[in-house]
Amino acid sequence: MRLAPLAGLIGLCLGSSAWSADEPTRLPQVRVIGSADEPEEATAPKSAVPLIETPQAISVVTAETIQERGITRLGEALRGVAGVSRSSTYGYYDSYNIRGYDAAYNSIFLDGLTMTNVAGVNNELAGLEQVEVVKGAASALYGSTPLGGIVNLVSKRPRADSFVDAGIATGSYNEYEARVDANSALTDTNSVLARINVLYRDADDFVRFSGENRIYVAPALTWNISDSTHLTFLGRYQRDHDHPWSPLIAYGTVLPAAYGELPIDFSVNRDGDDRVINNQERKQIGYAFEQDFGDGIRFEQNLRYGHTETYWNNWVFSDDILDSSFVNGVQQGHIWGLDVYGPFRQTNNDLGVDNRVHWKLATTGNMTHALMAGFDFKRSAERHAEDGGNYDTSANTLDVLAPDYSAPLIHDPIWAYSGSAKSKQKGYYLQDHIGFGEKLFLTLNGRWDDVVTDAQKDHAFSPSAGVSYFVAPSAALYVNWSKSFTPQFGFVLDVNGHSLPPERGRNLEVGLKFGDASQPFTAVIALFELERQNVANSDPQNPLFYVVTGEQRSRGVELEGAWAPMAAWKFSWAYSYIDAVISRDEVFPTGVQLANVPKHNLYLNARYEVQSGPLARLRFSVEGLYNSRRNSSLSPFDYNGDGTDDPAIPLPSYALIDVVAAYPIRGWETQVSVDNLLDKRFYPDAGYITRVTPGAPRSWRLALSRRF
Repeated sequence: MRLAPLAGLIGLCLGSSAWSADEPTRLPQVRVIGSADEPEEATAPKSAVPLIETPQAISVVTAETIQERGITRLGEALRGVAGVSRSSTYGYYDSYNIRGYDAAYNSIFLDGLTMTNVAGVNNELAGLEQVEVVKGAASALYGSTPLGGIVNLVSKRPRADSFVDAGIATGSYNEYEARVDANSALTDTNSVLARINVLYRDADDFVRFSGENRIYVAPALTWNISDSTHLTFLGRYQRDHDHPWSPLIAYGTVLPAAYGELPIDFSVNRDGDDRVINNQERKQIGYAFEQDFGDGIRFEQNLRYGHTETYWNNWVFSDDILDSSFVNGVQQGHIWGLDVYGPFRQTNNDLGVDNRVHWKLATTGNMTHALMAGFDFKRSAERHAEDGGNYDTSANTLDVLAPDYSAPLIHDPIWAYSGSAKSKQKGYYLQDHIGFGEKLFLTLNGRWDDVVTDAQKDHAFSPSAGVSYFVAPSAALYVNWSKSFTPQFGFVLDVNGHSLPPERGRNLEVGLKFGDASQPFTAVIALFELERQNVANSDPQNPLFYVVTGEQRSRGVELEGAWAPMAAWKFSWAYSYIDAVISRDEVFPTGVQLANVPKHNLYLNARYEVQSGPLARLRFSVEGLYNSRRNSSLSPFDYNGDGTDDPAIPLPSYALIDVVAAYPIRGWETQVSVDNLLDKRFYPDAGYITRVTPGAPRSWRLALSRRF
């Protein structure tokens, strides 16, 4: 990638900052659908088109909501987004489904640029202004992305006011946290602004021998070169030294076993010298540039470079029951065969840049155009190596009835491997948001992508078309049709050794959006159908190779919104019904429910704040989450000993209640939160029969914060 032309374009814009002395032409401020907070600007659509005019469901979780709920994980932040549920990535990393499809990889964006890491990651929330979820196909703007949607993390940026927001926290499992969010103008004219977020967290976890230690630093510097020219530098450093836990075998969790239900803190990993290690260091630096030329023309450019180092060792996963036998469908065996991962090392280097020009113009009559043309480029290179774990399940074992956590782990260099991969993507996209008066809007998108992954080359055109019509001043009907594409993994080859064509997807949705910035009620209702094609299946004639005969279909309804009937009360909700099934497959029968997708997913939140008297500003909130029955990842297996393979194991439904109370004491905001108040046993997701994720039991957290 040649950066000189881009740098030259920035130089041209800097030199032309005096072209327009008028105030920049802006579209109206965006109203966040599904939030009763103050209006926030959504960046994921890449344009300033108001969300109520955007013919697609987009949800926003603000930093205020994250703080009020007392949460620290991305998965918890996404609970209040309709259509999102947990998926499985080792049970430990951030992972989720959107509209029935796994979006754990290639769906996370930071400030509009993708973040790539094959090994997985848990993203820090402390440095985020908001979390945005684009539901349905997003390839018309972002290129290679999952059909279900994407998640865009928005960094905190400098502001004109000066403040220091400091906080400390403690909680269950010896949790200790300290954080600072400091912002200041560096010049009297506010031409240079600076902000930095710093966090330190150390905690054990509910599983024995597990814990985390994190250092996070996110500096930002804004240079307001003129009224129409702005440049913001964004840095991000995240260092994690973790002792992760591992998912469990289904027997003793969601399936019956003679040894009974496993303790909630049961560990597969060793203690002592062979304690699991998972270290990750992420460094990112970039900028966001904006030049307003006046007359409705604006240029934007985002660029970021990232470098990630990952190391793990002695990470143990159960993979077999060596003495397996059944009596009346109950597992009798208790000797688990183990896989040992590591020492494993991986290095990722990523570069991404997105350039776009906006042009707002009016034509004859009452027709308006908000045009956007863009070009983006991303490049990723990774190399990895494992010195020799051990995937012979008889070499390392664990007796569930008498676990010996001091037994040394046996590594074997015969299992050593190494590899590398490189990918590049160039995308050219165009959008026209056409207004026909004040009620009717047509949005047309098209994008062409060239993707090279090692020796594999893919090309795709991803269109999108939608219409929004205002049936009332603050209510808009919309319909959207769009397509997605996702290249296959490089190791997925046909019998002739050729790469498989990319997955393609189609999204069709119709919905109704309510609410604007002046009203206390906002909501969105969406009905959708997604079809995923070219899904790689094992070749029936050549099991070591693949064919693209698989098809999947997801259809459902989403209800999401918020209501503040009075100053003291605020309610929010998110419900989805999703029927996500296999529609064609070489292995599984049609109609099988896709992995980790509950048909019914309900989230409710109620908040009350005392308005007057000695307890004024005392705040309570209660939230509930319900997930109906789900399947584990699909893998044919006879899990009850009846001689018949089943496509998946069933995960039982569950319901959780969390509570938060907060009160200001002498200038300090004091907050107490309790998760899983009723201490329910639950299993939110599962990879397959040996990868069942336990849900965390009841826990508490006490946080103190103050703004100076």
